[in-house]
Amino acid sequence: MIHSLSSFGLSVVYTIGHIFIAWLCATLIFDASFLMASADATVEPIINGFWFYLLHKYANTKLRPATLAIVYTIGHFFIATLWSFTILGFEFQLAALDAILEPLLNGFWFYALMFLSNNKKSEGYC
Repeated sequence: MIHSLSSFGLSVVYTIGHIFIAWLCATLIFDASFLMASADATVEPIINGFWFYLLHKYANTKLRPATLAIVYTIGHFFIATLWSFTILGFEFQLAALDAILEPLLNGFWFYALMFLSNNKKSEGYC
């Protein structure tokens, strides 16, 4: 089933999973309430979307893709940490842990979707 989805369909599935993973991390790491975890799982990715936009708009032609990815990742880490620490008021160590763990889990989620979408024999596993 997953392998039959379009890029748009896969992006919707990925985004839903990303939000769930971010919500779960905030709930477990911060012991956040449902509403606080929901805010973290929606607002912080939107802020990172603006960060992505700025880099793509102003640095896309100036930096190599690998360098751009490194700059984006470092910025993403700082944005996520500062968001959780400054705006949401969680301890710095927990904010940093969330900023590391949540993207790693989403990386595995991304890989799983790519693996399943590219594997025609995966239909029996969905």
